[in-house]
Amino acid sequence: MKLVSKNHTTSKFVAKLLVRLFILLLAAFIAPVFINDQVAARMQTTYVYLENKWIFIFPLILFLSFLTLLILAGRAKHEKTDLNWMLALNTLLLIIYVVMLFARLYPVLYK
Repeated sequence: MKLVSKNHTTSKFVAKLLVRLFILLLAAFIAPVFINDQVAARMQTTYVYLENKWIFIFPLILFLSFLTLLILAGRAKHEKTDLNWMLALNTLLLIIYVVMLFARLYPVLYK
């Protein structure tokens, strides 16, 4: 009989919980665009001017690392504790980023 450490069980639970929370938050933030016609119309007429195009590189790296860790942890069936903790940390940072982005866009889209 193989004993599983408590850290492994915790990391597996936390990683799965944060991934599911991220997917639910993303769906909740995107759903009004498809459901409410006024929000969709405001999205089409809202323009964002960015002086520096390099600001997209770090969110892109964060999202690509999330996908990579999600695939690696899924292949290993969440049996590797280190991958679980890295996925959990990456997902937590991604959740914080998406919430901050939504907080900036909320006043523009939902007046």
